[in-house]
Amino acid sequence: MMLALHRPGINVDLLNPDIKDLTFTADLVNACSIGERCRLHGHLVTEAPFSPGTFDVITSISVIEHIPEDTVALQTMWKMVKPGGRLLLTAPCAAEASEQYVDRSEYGILEPDGDGYTFWQRFYDEEMLRNRVFSVTGPPSRKAIYGEKAAGTFQRNAARKRSDPYYPYWREAYMMGREYRYFESIGELPGEGVIAMEFEKH
Repeated sequence: MMLALHRPGINVDLLNPDIKDLTFTADLVNACSIGERCRLHGHLVTEAPFSPGTFDVITSISVIEHIPEDTVALQTMWKMVKPGGRLLLTAPCAAEASEQYVDRSEYGILEPDGDGYTFWQRFYDEEMLRNRVFSVTGPPSRKAIYGEKAAGTFQRNAARKRSDPYYPYWREAYMMGREYRYFESIGELPGEGVIAMEFEKH
């Protein structure tokens, strides 16, 4: 949306299977008067109504980790990127891979397992990225890793957000600058981090 707002020459397609969230996005698109160039689609990525080689750039920011069949989703996205185009992808990461399950269906899309738990997200380590992401795209042309300096920082802050109605959101940028930093590799992370990757399709 920000790209469409500031670059009148581009068209944007936004894909979101969460219809409730998509309705909120539609309100933002209309408020910005970019509805003619910003089209909304309520589909899973694997059901996206686009032909191979449709897009110059595809962004997937903090999404792929919430898709159980992430490799299939990436294959779909990668096919939709034009030769010479780019895929911009971010995902949570840690020195050791893991998966999280919750006792609710956050977006109403996934079904719970037999014990009533629903897949929530995965944290990628270097091996998982190679097996589930780079096996589709090849290695990234650029990447950056940003994470907490001390393990547990993110979870403590998230717990405070959930419990404190007066949480000081204004200090988020300051907190991130003090308690997080860049790392050279995922293996160096003491706790949770995020990896941002750019892939070029040749």
